[in-house]
Amino acid sequence: MQVLLIRNDRSGSAGQVDLAATLAERGCTVTTASIEDAAGWIAEPQPPKRLRRTQRVVVAGGDGSVGVGAALAHALDVPLGVVPAGTANDFARILGLPEDHEQACILAVTGDRLRDIDLGDANGQPFVNVASLGLAPAAADAADGLKRRVGAFAYPLGALVAAIRTRPVTIAATVDGVEVHNGRAWQAMVASTGAFGGWASIDTARDGDGQLDLVLIPAERGTHRLVFDAASLMRGDLATREGVLHVRGREIILRSRHRSTRAVVDGELVDIDGRLLTATVHQRPVRVVVG
Repeated sequence: MQVLLIRNDRSGSAGQVDLAATLAERGCTVTTASIEDAAGWIAEPQPPKRLRRTQRVVVAGGDGSVGVGAALAHALDVPLGVVPAGTANDFARILGLPEDHEQACILAVTGDRLRDIDLGDANGQPFVNVASLGLAPAAADAADGLKRRVGAFAYPLGALVAAIRTRPVTIAATVDGVEVHNGRAWQAMVASTGAFGGWASIDTARDGDGQLDLVLIPAERGTHRLVFDAASLMRGDLATREGVLHVRGREIILRSRHRSTRAVVDGELVDIDGRLLTATVHQRPVRVVVG
């Protein structure tokens, strides 16, 4: 098997196992690339010719790296294998992939059970979990300093800090050309798999159906309700709570009225040009090795 191995060595545990050697032991011919190389390739109209014999893409990194690997696997029309090597590894968690690097690596090239996942695009950045505005950037900032000390617990702790310190944002939300919200909101989330933030999820998201889920928490719910909303996120049922907006579509546009706006895309902080976040879904899903 011709395998393209994408590594993000900045991820917390990406370098603990010699993944290329593990793949070679399974008879694979391995081409290794950095996450920066892969991001450059997906920005081109066509993948480089030298990648066209690739039969499987394997990405080792956190959720942000998985999005890049998924976009390249999608462009090459080959399955994607995932070796979770980030902090929370939400994508691997929701798909039930092995936490052990060597086991995940072996599954990535020997597994034959595939799961269709919708590949989203947020202002040109691929995502497989969630892109969001509102509390999420403040939570990500707060969590960043906690990751080394408490690992994945940094995300719920960061969300708690953000809820105390952050004010609502004013957002106009449009789904497939129809405005569905215009006013203050605590959080607006656009979900593919719906996994994010260390054990949280949006369970209404459906695999490979060509739709994204917008889940928006209006500011009218008040700060005290955020505790219950957070519990719902941990259970996965936030989208069905009374007063929470849930709409599905292929193109979701979030426009912020604030001068400086950032989003979180699969755990990565992203500055938004023009205060506009446009999320779309690719017509064809990406196929992920799950068993």
